[in-house]
Amino acid sequence: MRCSPVLLLATLVAGSVRQKGNRCELYPESLDHGGKPVDDVPSILDAFKRCGKDGTVVFTKNTFNIGSVMNTTNLVNCDVELHGTLKYSTDIAYWRLKSYPVIYQNHTTAWLFGGTNVTFKGVDGGHIDGSGQAWYTFNRGKGNMPGRPIQITVFNSTNVWMDHLRIVQPIFWASFVWQSKNVSIVNYYSNATSTDGNSTTNTDGFDSWNSENLLIHNATVHTDDDCIAVKGNTTNMLIKNVTCINGAGTTIGSIGQYPDMPDYVSNIVFDNITCISTSGCAYIKTWQGDYLNKTTNGDGGGGGGGRVKNVTFQNYRFKNVALPIQISQCIYAGEGGHGCNTSKLAIEDVRWVNYTGTSRYNIGASIYCSALHPCPGIKFENVNITGINATLGLPYWNTKIQYEVFQCANILGQKCSGIGCNRVAPEFFSQTVRKNIQ
Repeated sequence: MRCSPVLLLATLVAGSVRQKGNRCELYPESLDHGGKPVDDVPSILDAFKRCGKDGTVVFTKNTFNIGSVMNTTNLVNCDVELHGTLKYSTDIAYWRLKSYPVIYQNHTTAWLFGGTNVTFKGVDGGHIDGSGQAWYTFNRGKGNMPGRPIQITVFNSTNVWMDHLRIVQPIFWASFVWQSKNVSIVNYYSNATSTDGNSTTNTDGFDSWNSENLLIHNATVHTDDDCIAVKGNTTNMLIKNVTCINGAGTTIGSIGQYPDMPDYVSNIVFDNITCISTSGCAYIKTWQGDYLNKTTNGDGGGGGGGRVKNVTFQNYRFKNVALPIQISQCIYAGEGGHGCNTSKLAIEDVRWVNYTGTSRYNIGASIYCSALHPCPGIKFENVNITGINATLGLPYWNTKIQYEVFQCANILGQKCSGIGCNRVAPEFFSQTVRKNIQ
């Protein structure tokens, strides 16, 4: 019997989504095309349409080719299982043109995901492969390339549980939670490692914005940028049991970028964090009060108001960190430090507790608060930072300062802060330290 082309096409599509009741199992189109890569996104969207409400979507243990953007939001009572690999294409021109906007810093995302009462579980090593090396090579270490998309964004969601989410070679930020509440990400792994010497700039492990009641528990992040970044209007968040390898460590920021969008960040706890060979470890970064105009994507701004309040960095262990602790209120002002005392954003009640490790250079902390808003409630409790050279009984090279520097400025109640301030912090101090303090 001869099959018509229409019937044959229907058979192929049906073969990629196998539905049993409210359970949809996905199989890659390549199985029906002699192993040739075929975009699996139409089948994936079909599966979520069928089983995205009161159902289960299963990616079987195969490699799925992701060649186009995905919007799988508005799920309800849906469980997602990823047994295989979601392999993104390297069509840079397509992704830069077609990815979904997320508003923040003009960024975009390749996958919008979420809904109400949703679980996402990686099984038996199931993971997302962003094919990021093509981007790292193309980007050549530049920041905020226009159109370079976030790998996965949880958007407009309530009650989302993600377990064993694994992302390797993310294109840009690995994961982003936006305009959501009650989101938990546990047993998380992200690794952005370049093989050709180009930096993996902007491959943050996790970022949040305009969200509340968040949890990150048990995570390992390899990156050349922020490990965990809590951005504007994030409240009530616990980040616990996280290892940051390379990159910039854990941060509040950057915030205060937009004059018409004040940022309020409160009740944030980082607990049991390890930083290994990072540039920073636990810091807060805000924009200056004066607007800074740049033409590159997301790099212009400043002048935003708001408040950072009740933040705790506790039970940290770190090794070979360039600048273990920092507060800067003009992080993007440039070496001239233009506007460092103009920040309209207040920082209050921030503690570093049980914080122990080694610094790469002779500086342990740099805390500079805006003169317009000096910082109250800045506390060190059982903070022990020692330079690697000092632990080996060696001098610091090319400097007369043979002690650990703790530089401070505009801290209210500094004498009661527990900070052993021994130097006045300069108005601008880069978050990237490459040598000993002179």
